[in-house]
Order: sequence, then C-alpha cells, then structure tokens
Amino acid sequence: PVEVIRDYQTTGLSLKNHPLAFLRDKLTALGARPSRDIRDARVSPHGSRGRVAGLALFRQRPGTAKGVIFVTLEDETGRADLILRPHIAQRFRNIAFFSTAMIATGRVERQGRVVHLLVDGLADLDDTLRDMPMLSRDFR
Repeated sequence: PVEVIRDYQTTGLSLKNHPLAFLRDKLTALGARPSRDIRDARVSPHGSRGRVAGLALFRQRPGTAKGVIFVTLEDETGRADLILRPHIAQRFRNIAFFSTAMIATGRVERQGRVVHLLVDGLADLDDTLRDMPMLSRDFR
C-alpha cells in the first residue's frame, strides 16, 4: 500500500492498485459496498438503501441545479455518482466540500443505465487513509 499511497499523493493516480483496495475489509465491516454493487441492478435495485466509500474525484454544483451538488466517488471497482440535496450538503458541509475520501449512505436511484445514490448521510474517511501503514524507504 505504501507505493500506491505515494503515487496518489504525488500524481493523483497509481498503476499498481487503488488505495481503498487495502481498506476493503474495514469498509465492508462499516457496511460500505464496492461501487460496482451500487451499479448492479440485481444487487442494488431502484429504491434500495446503499452505502459506498470512495475518493472524491469531482464535485459539481451547476447553477441550474437549484443548490444540488453532484459528487463522483471512486473505489477499486469503479465510480459511484452521488446526489446531495441542499439540506444534506449543508448538514455535512465539511465532508461534502473538503474530504478526500468519504462514505455515502442513501437511496439508489435508477433511470435506465444512469445510477445515482441520493445521499442522506456522509462520513469522512480522510483519517482512515492517513492511518494506512507507511513504510520508510531509507537509503543506506
């Protein structure tokens, strides 16, 4: 995990693995499914409850969206698209706007091939990422 974390810290990506792959057991214990499960209609049908964890790739608040915020999370299995209504974005403001990694809980919304998680709760994962073991690479 050390090289992957360093890759993400310096370049924002890694060819080796995704940082959340090393946390999958812990995330599963917290009830977070891989994003591929949220996208799978058999596993997460329309209207079902879901929880997903990931690195925040994009945050958008279009002027035409009446205060709705769209966030894209990424884990080792792909991306999950979140919708945060204004009252949820305000309630979880620091996480929604500033966290590098988060867990989102909400209701799965499907329209054809488009899948979103309509969020009603967020939890910060930044400390969990910082707590990942980092090994020193000292020169001798």
